[in-house]
Amino acid sequence: MSRSGPPNDPSRGARRRSLVTRVHTDDCGGVLMHRASRLLAVLCGCLVAACGVDPSAAPGSSPSAVLPDEQQIRPGVAAAVTEPGGPAEAVVVVLVPGGGWVSADPSGLAPLAEHLASRGAVVVTLRYRTATEGAYFPEPALDIECGIAFASTAAGRVLDDRGLGDDPTIAVVGHSAGAQLSAVAALSPTTLDPGCPYPSADADALIGLAGPYDVVAAERQAVNLFGPEYPRLDQWDAGNPIVLASQRPELPVLLLHGEDDPLVPVAASETFAQALDEGGHPVELDVLAGVDHDSVYSAEVAGPVISSWLQLDAPEGQASPPAR
Repeated sequence: MSRSGPPNDPSRGARRRSLVTRVHTDDCGGVLMHRASRLLAVLCGCLVAACGVDPSAAPGSSPSAVLPDEQQIRPGVAAAVTEPGGPAEAVVVVLVPGGGWVSADPSGLAPLAEHLASRGAVVVTLRYRTATEGAYFPEPALDIECGIAFASTAAGRVLDDRGLGDDPTIAVVGHSAGAQLSAVAALSPTTLDPGCPYPSADADALIGLAGPYDVVAAERQAVNLFGPEYPRLDQWDAGNPIVLASQRPELPVLLLHGEDDPLVPVAASETFAQALDEGGHPVELDVLAGVDHDSVYSAEVAGPVISSWLQLDAPEGQASPPAR
């Protein structure tokens, strides 16, 4: 099945947009995706999500992977920059952790950051404010916009030192609540507030990992995002990626979701993919068999898929993952 075009593919603008959906199966056989089981997954996922569970460390992650020291980029917002150990590509990947809109611990993303940096990307991993710090929408989304601006500036310096110019392709990768916020930041016109000291920058690509994009459907937990200032659902449109899906139709989007996710149902990504397709975006949805809410952002699962989609090179002596 043809790809919809990664962000640094110069021919993508000429391609007809298409919704590409794939179900990846393991070696033990195929996976049947029935609507009845999807409905059960939605019901179970909503019950579990209501408990506010969103772990920050993926099972199987390398215990030796540690993010570099963080830099504070604005009050309450920090970033860790992982530079390529070898040859670099003119790509910066911004990693945005989940946490149910009540936490944003980026430590579990360290193995994925190392994986992508080993393939040439400059990787910037963010820590943003949440409800725990009294930060409600739009503050978390503005934090991520400022993080994107910082990433563009920081990566530009790294790449310029390596003779690759100072204008990298920016891919934003978010997990769970971080995927929802990344989608808002990537789709909305940049509206940096005066507290961000970096020049504004737009995302060139969006990658969402198991995101609860429809905040109305995730109402019981999304109140942690909107807080007391926005008590009515009809006030949530500016923070709802489903509503924003027709904006910036040139933005390519890759969505990954584990078929065994007990927290956020696969239907959440399916609904968002459909909205993006109808809005004119090149969009690809990959449903991954044997993958749950945590392992979807592990280096072993997400790393090769993201690297392939961004057309990043493998480390010297290793083969690049095949384009699928």
